[in-house]
Amino acid sequence: MPRPLAALLAVLFLTLAATSERAAAAPSHRVAGSGTAQASIVRGRPAAIASFPWLAHVDYNGDVDKFDCTGTVVAPRVVMTAAHCALTGTGHVALAANYTILTGVADLRDARAANRSKVSQVLVFPRFEPSRVSFDAALLILRAPVAAPALALAAPEDTALRAPGVSVSIAGWGLTSAEPPKETTVLHEADSVIKSDDFCHQQLRRILPFFSETSQLCIKSLPGPFFASLCHGDSGGPAFARRPDGTPVQIGIISLGASNCGARHPQVLARVDRVSAWVRQWIDAIELGAPRPRVVAPSVKLPSLSRPVAEYVAYLGLSVEFGSKFTGGKHQRIDCRRHSRTRLKCRVEWVRGADQYRGATTVYTAVPREGSIYNLRLQVRRYSRRCWEQHEASGRSCPAKVFKDKLP
Repeated sequence: MPRPLAALLAVLFLTLAATSERAAAAPSHRVAGSGTAQASIVRGRPAAIASFPWLAHVDYNGDVDKFDCTGTVVAPRVVMTAAHCALTGTGHVALAANYTILTGVADLRDARAANRSKVSQVLVFPRFEPSRVSFDAALLILRAPVAAPALALAAPEDTALRAPGVSVSIAGWGLTSAEPPKETTVLHEADSVIKSDDFCHQQLRRILPFFSETSQLCIKSLPGPFFASLCHGDSGGPAFARRPDGTPVQIGIISLGASNCGARHPQVLARVDRVSAWVRQWIDAIELGAPRPRVVAPSVKLPSLSRPVAEYVAYLGLSVEFGSKFTGGKHQRIDCRRHSRTRLKCRVEWVRGADQYRGATTVYTAVPREGSIYNLRLQVRRYSRRCWEQHEASGRSCPAKVFKDKLP
């Protein structure tokens, strides 16, 4: 199964198969910069598990789908994470048996058998909408209780905790750099600030036009030496504020961030107060034997794809795959033609120094998991510009280097 390449415009899920060795086995290349993510906080600080005792590392190792997320222990046998960390690439609910949950360690290399838990059930919030990334929440029910404490969850009445200007803490095991990708086994933390709904709409209107304050918050780090951003692998982790008595309360689930993990754009969280009642129902059912809520599988509807969006996604993908070889080039041309409601094929061409680049990209929509809603596959050939100008017009061919779904 191809692995997503380009971002949801300039936004990616921060799930991301953060392990490049496993990711490299997939046939197509996901943009690890530009968004399916998000480091372990870019420009963050290494953290001790004592500061975040309820954090959980979420590893999914299926035959095809392989990815990492972060989660939060909310009850002895319940871990909360992002809904897109609970779906396979086909949009089906992920298989419980393929998950391994680690708790109680800041460095994943220190994990022992006592730190590892298996999952018995995967539950996606009933109102999760994959195509709009709204209500991005899910629960992983563990086979046995863990010793990690539970993190308190925001309720609808906790309006002061999610007000603009409130400081929040974020933590996860995601990439510490997207360009180039740098993995870490060590938990990282950073500080950020909740922004107003108007700010979120304004800053995200081009890259996330369906941002909705009814299900989402956005945060942005203050400029400074730790001007931090979430990155791939941080998906599903907590953003938490503190009550006046110092009690940490989770107000958001890490959902989306800039595809290059940059701090220029805000990062998007799923609002915990909108899902906490459902979470508590399941905690009561699992821990106290209360009646179980009805299980609802999310409906999967692929978003349509317009020509302007396809050309923008193609531009982002080429920028990430080729870097300055593309962005510093001249005579750039991206011309997309529709194949279906969800797929366009684009001719691409540009010149960089003595090289001529020509080829095609296919931009298509896919179920949002492992990084993106809009995806890209490419095949580009690099020719000698002199040979191209002298011979191609006459039908004679020039030697070419082919770049096909891999970094040049």
